[in-house]
Amino acid sequence: FVSVCGHTVGRELKEMLDAWFSGSAARALEIHQKLLPVFTGTFRTQGAILTKAAMNLMGLPGGTTRLPLVDATAEQIEQLRKDLIAGGVVLP
Repeated sequence: FVSVCGHTVGRELKEMLDAWFSGSAARALEIHQKLLPVFTGTFRTQGAILTKAAMNLMGLPGGTTRLPLVDATAEQIEQLRKDLIAGGVVLP
């Protein structure tokens, strides 16, 4: 399964899918709802831009974007930081 958000919350997405495929729709929904701020934050603008910013915020090698994309603004990064925290992502 391919997911842009898999770069930042891959373990949680696996847990959500495992719950769904084992018949625990309620648990899958619970995980999905917890992760909604991460999904929303990642797609406030183009996904690759904020995925790279999220990885950088997490201390992972996200790097910078390549043209025609541009890096996230300071305001976008601050909002993304709040979204990640709201979704349970622990930042360094």
